[in-house]
Amino acid sequence: MNMELIWNERNGARVVYCGVAQALVEGEIPQIQDRPADAILSATGDVVLLGLETAEGCVRMGGEIRLQLICQDQSGVFAFTSRAAFRHTVQTEGVATGMLVRGIPALQSMEVQLTDGRITLQAVADITLRVVDNGPVKVLCGLEGVPDLEMQPQQICLPRREEVFRETLPIREEVDAPAVQTVLQRDVLVSLRDLQPGEQGTELSGTLTVSALVQDEEGRLFQLSQSLPFTENLEIRGEGEYRAELALEEVRVRAAPEFGLVVVEGRLRVCLYAVRTWEAQLPQDLFSPSIPFGCQQETLCLSGELGPVSHRHTMHETVNIPSGMPEAQRVVYCAVRPVITASAVTQERLCMEGLLVTRILYESADGYIHAFTEDIPFETACPAPGATEAMVSPAATASANGSGRALEVNYTLQIQADLAVQQTYTLITGITECDRPNMAQGIVVYFAGAGETLYDVAKRFAIPRSALSAALGDAGEELQEGQRLVFLR
Repeated sequence: MNMELIWNERNGARVVYCGVAQALVEGEIPQIQDRPADAILSATGDVVLLGLETAEGCVRMGGEIRLQLICQDQSGVFAFTSRAAFRHTVQTEGVATGMLVRGIPALQSMEVQLTDGRITLQAVADITLRVVDNGPVKVLCGLEGVPDLEMQPQQICLPRREEVFRETLPIREEVDAPAVQTVLQRDVLVSLRDLQPGEQGTELSGTLTVSALVQDEEGRLFQLSQSLPFTENLEIRGEGEYRAELALEEVRVRAAPEFGLVVVEGRLRVCLYAVRTWEAQLPQDLFSPSIPFGCQQETLCLSGELGPVSHRHTMHETVNIPSGMPEAQRVVYCAVRPVITASAVTQERLCMEGLLVTRILYESADGYIHAFTEDIPFETACPAPGATEAMVSPAATASANGSGRALEVNYTLQIQADLAVQQTYTLITGITECDRPNMAQGIVVYFAGAGETLYDVAKRFAIPRSALSAALGDAGEELQEGQRLVFLR
């Protein structure tokens, strides 16, 4: 064959690995010096990834579990935070150094025990991993030296998220709380409400949901819960549609009793993404009526990123105090840890199921503080247009009230998800010589099969598609099953 193959390299993200790695974290938790705990009333935590990289055949990661503990000794109730570091390696076939990896951590289970004055931790961290190869794909784009070349083209169209804005902004909000003297424990969620273009830039509005265990002048403990709206003007102009990703850093919740306030301070990291479309037209198949050859083909699963979406879900549940425990005079504090047990994108909706692991502290009629844990199941869903998969990261706060044996709990669940789409394409990776079977000359009567096109029939009988099209008159490229074709070969 006297022909020249025309090659090209196309960038196409290919998913190499998707899976969940589990890291076991265990050890002793350092306590506050000179104040050992007599009892643990509540222990909550989350997982933070501090390092994530690919190597030949594996993914290496490092991080820590950040713990919030509420304890009791002879002097009363106190709280402190602690950290437990971990490193983990997961073997992943096909992964190579330099591939792009993204991980979303979640605390799947956690047990904190007090034994002989020592606090020990045993936890399992789930890290959802997605490894993508962004390297170029060598594909055949055409042939030179074949004047009657027939091509079956395909349009590759994939979304790509493009970061258009990133900034970390100081944030400060105040809550009227004249009775509060000390903040012992806190949880703060950030959620997006709206993103609108304005005259001075893009206006971002959101909500901080604060849940804190606080103490008044008399040493009485109670929960402070508040939703705080905020607005930030971002220096980015344009009418494009953006998707936002928000994260809180260095959050501090402190009492300012001299002003009757609780102050929430921190840094808000804002990332905006635009979704662009990457397009390319490549041949899916080639043939020549005069020169026999065959195409070597490879099926590739290419991935496109649709960017982040956020979803806020609220719930109200009645939780009963377990039998054998005294009735509640009042609720002191409620902490929650969300666990996603199943998630899937179905018909462009992200559907999730999970548990809200709820720890409730309450005071009985005799003034003692008691605690119990209840697992509350939940289901929620949000739109996921164009997506086929998602990586989900949940966070939650809760507040409780009531007395007796039935307590009322209000939950705010915040879901952050990265949406993606996978599409399968067949690409030509080579040409091989072959013999063409002998075909009789004359009039051909042919009935089209299901899904056949003019190209398929032209290739089957080794005739130019233009000649077949001319013989059929107004027939389009797509043929109906059983459609009668009469042509001369």
